[in-house]
Amino acid sequence: MMTSAAFRRLGVTLFCGFLSIAIFAQNTTVTGKVSGDGTPLSGATVSTGTKSTLADANGVFTLSLKPGTYTIRVSYVGYKPVTRNITVQSGQSTSLDFSLERGEATNLNEVVVLGSRSRLPRSNTATPVPVDVFSVTELTATGQVEPTQMLNLVAPSFNSSRQTISDGTDHIDPATLRGLGPDQVLVLMNSKRRHNSALININGTIGRGSVGTDMNSLPTSAIDRIEVLRDGAASQYGSDAIAGVVNVVLRRSKGTTITSQIGQQYQGDGKVAQLGIYHGFNIKNGYLGIAADLRYRGATNRAGYYTGPVYTNWNVGRNSGESDAAYIARRTALYNQDQASISQYGFDRNNNMAIGNSLLRNAQLMVNGGFYINKQTEFYYSAGASYRKGEAAGFYRYPFQKSQVIPELYPNGFLPQILSEIWDKSVMAGIKFNTNDWAWDISNTYGGNSFRFDVANSNNATQYAMTTSAPTKFYAGKLGFNQNTFNVDITKDLGAIMGMERANLGLGAEWRTDFYKITAGEEASWKNYDPSSGKAGGAQVFPGYQPANEVNATRTVLGAYADFEADITHKWLADVAARLENYSDYGTNIAAKLAMRYKLSDVVSLRGAISNGFRAPSIHQRYFSAVSTLFVNVGGTLTPRQVGTFRNNSDVAQAFGIPSLDAEKSINGSLGITLKPANNFSVTIDGYYIRIDNRIVYTSQFTRSNPVVNTILTPYPDVNAAQFFTNAVNTETRGIDAVLSYRPRMRKGSSLELSLAGNYNRTLVVGPIKGTDKIPADQFGNVLFSRQEKSRLEESQPRSKVSISGNYKVGKFGTMIRFTRYGEVYTRDAADPGLDESFGAKIVSDLSVSYKVAKSLTATLGANNVLDTYPDKLQVVNVPVPGSVGPFLDNSSFGRFVYSRNATQFGFNGGYYYLNLTLNF
Repeated sequence: MMTSAAFRRLGVTLFCGFLSIAIFAQNTTVTGKVSGDGTPLSGATVSTGTKSTLADANGVFTLSLKPGTYTIRVSYVGYKPVTRNITVQSGQSTSLDFSLERGEATNLNEVVVLGSRSRLPRSNTATPVPVDVFSVTELTATGQVEPTQMLNLVAPSFNSSRQTISDGTDHIDPATLRGLGPDQVLVLMNSKRRHNSALININGTIGRGSVGTDMNSLPTSAIDRIEVLRDGAASQYGSDAIAGVVNVVLRRSKGTTITSQIGQQYQGDGKVAQLGIYHGFNIKNGYLGIAADLRYRGATNRAGYYTGPVYTNWNVGRNSGESDAAYIARRTALYNQDQASISQYGFDRNNNMAIGNSLLRNAQLMVNGGFYINKQTEFYYSAGASYRKGEAAGFYRYPFQKSQVIPELYPNGFLPQILSEIWDKSVMAGIKFNTNDWAWDISNTYGGNSFRFDVANSNNATQYAMTTSAPTKFYAGKLGFNQNTFNVDITKDLGAIMGMERANLGLGAEWRTDFYKITAGEEASWKNYDPSSGKAGGAQVFPGYQPANEVNATRTVLGAYADFEADITHKWLADVAARLENYSDYGTNIAAKLAMRYKLSDVVSLRGAISNGFRAPSIHQRYFSAVSTLFVNVGGTLTPRQVGTFRNNSDVAQAFGIPSLDAEKSINGSLGITLKPANNFSVTIDGYYIRIDNRIVYTSQFTRSNPVVNTILTPYPDVNAAQFFTNAVNTETRGIDAVLSYRPRMRKGSSLELSLAGNYNRTLVVGPIKGTDKIPADQFGNVLFSRQEKSRLEESQPRSKVSISGNYKVGKFGTMIRFTRYGEVYTRDAADPGLDESFGAKIVSDLSVSYKVAKSLTATLGANNVLDTYPDKLQVVNVPVPGSVGPFLDNSSFGRFVYSRNATQFGFNGGYYYLNLTLNF
């Protein structure tokens, strides 16, 4: 007979057995492998809609599901999602393998990892802040060969226009996000911080006074996709991420891809040739991709017909007491003398300037690899090098400009050339591993950029009479910036512990060191050999860096962050992050962020975020100094001026009362709605507000016409004016982003992708200009931050940019059409409202047709700006003529400029056609 204790034991045993059977009946294991291009897709998302998991390092996934019918969706960024219906039965394990194909385009349906420390990616419509993803296929379809210009055509909130007659900025495109500055967007490569350029933009361009990142140093053949986070992320990724983050993800797939393109502008110049090769090696338990690009970009020229003085300066002022008739007669006599000389020497008024794209030659190499030591440990690395050689022109020096021209060398004047050599290098290595459910990522990234200036077809006007030689080519010096960043990042999913579906904790630390260097040019490039002559010393177009400008500076940045993201309920996602950073030269700052997304239904979600940011002055802004030749509009005439930039902590800056540089601080808020009524249709609308206090600007010019300025600049006889970096203004930016993506169902063998994307933003300078009480008055009034500089922040970039595109494929044929509307822009003169201009909105259309010649070869014939659209021409063009007294208002510089170089919407080169060949095997 069974005892009561034995009976209880039997009861417990039977209960456990039945419970085990019940659990076994309710949960069945589904396993499989995800691959693409023959390569395991580590991190691919496998989801049933209610349960999700990630594929491991070998592409293997495991799902535990109750019996029933499911639709499993597998996705990976850059590949077409795959869905499959399965029926799970009790007690029967299921095995499924998925092979993904490269996507034709990526948009709001793709999963993303940027902006989250979670190990499980989310779709674009499920993120608490807006993120765009652009595949290499979509980028290549733009017809461009440089990453910044590719991104400019597909991302409405991103702007990058090529500059002209702007020294070094002719060779590196400044890029902006949401209308802010190039130094307020952080660029990553493979989610690791990318170093800045050595160049600081000091001419009258977009991003004047800022330092950006040269994305064109990356070979496009190495790029798998580009992710754009459109929200303040300083608490997650560090300083500079005020406007957002751009993450360039490198390819790691197997196989070979060769791309080539040839093209030119409609006008017959600007020839482009590009060859890109990518090869992914078949490596056991690893991956290795090598990419190389060769690019040639020919110069363009859209200069107008020059009507100004050449050999004799007839554009002279009135003498004291001179009557109108006498003044006109004198000017007319000088004009006639000049015309006679022009006829005698055959001076070409059509071809004395080069206003357009600079000539560039690029060679680039990138390696991206890694291998799995075991299922839990991955070692990864990348390394790259880029070499760019550029040629750009400055302002023509005419024979009458005797302070700048040696007539014995150039009796007809000369067009000086700025030659650049830009080296960019980077190397990164890291290891990822798991310990006790903690995922570790330890890495070190080192990168640098150098910019060498040479000047050709020039002279030092003070040299010929004082020395036995008069060179026409000069080494003008070199800029260098290097950065080393060491990161430790760890994450852990606390969902099971906290009773949530997902609850990811991220912790990390960063140690960064910045190095900045200026090397002086040769003596003849900067020296004034005869100060009493009244002639300009140094090489014309770009005086070399002087020994006094040399610097070799270093600073360190220590940072630590914490990030917690959780699905508090099935509908409510919350993310909170905080970051502490200490700069060796600017102290400590704390940035924090709160982001949320709430699902009103399976179709509609609300999302929003609020954060603060911090951007310390770049090491360039603190230590840069130079003397530059700038052409300034004075009374309607572009006048050359030797302008000195003095360091913020210099004696000159102190004498002017310029305060010490401080960090920019920001508040960023966003609120949006996402709609996804079907897998092939999605809409996101996000409004945002960004307040930046103590924004760093590059001042206008304090000239010697002011007696106080003249006294301060006494030790610098070659300097006509002074400029500085200072925290002068506060700004507020309001805007809205909207993206609609639709892929209608088509008959077999065809596909159609439609998208509508737009951005509207407006930046305003708010509150008083800081420091004006300490700065002496000048002929321009408030030169600390003039109305011209205010307009550059507020109005020189399009306030709106809307793009609608369609991509249709049927059989071997494909076609793409895109219309982009660029909003109006404005320019303001520093002193005279009569020189203000506005340039209306324009629509630019792009068209391409592709044909699959063979299984592995596709040919594309296309045109950017197919209708040959140009921006509005300059309207304030009242060129001074000898038969009148004036006043004269002229923005065209005697007809040389047809289009504005100070505010450009989409450039002024006109239409461009090209042929692209892509070979995959």
